Amino acid sequence: MADRGYQHRKKWNADNYKQLNVALPPELAAAFKEACAAHGEPIRHVLLRLVSEYAAMLPPRRRAAAAPDYSTLRARRNATQAILDQLEELREAAEEYMDNIPESMYNRREAAENAVAAYEDAIAAMEDMYSG
Repeated sequence: MADRGYQHRKKWNADNYKQLNVALPPELAAAFKEACAAHGEPIRHVLLRLVSEYAAMLPPRRRAAAAPDYSTLRARRNATQAILDQLEELREAAEEYMDNIPESMYNRREAAENAVAAYEDAIAAMEDMYSG
């Protein structure tokens, strides 16, 4: 019976924890164990606290990205400009691809022309958003 509870805990731990293995010089490992014992804290608790505190020190740009704030007109214009820049790059790449398709491949050339036209339409629509 006790074995079933152990197996359940083992599976739960595997599903909810990631194990990190650290190799330390023997004298450092011994000193760390001694310090934990002197303070009456389990090694696991001390390491968990240290890892949590260290992870919290990451600069905001390295943490998971928060949702962008588009509440100001400037933020929306900047985001729109970034998208426009990417659309321009994509349109140029599609044009280059289209220019390298032989005339004999009519279907592929026609699809490439349609893609270029779609990029141009999207660019024009986005440029109209903040003009005037």
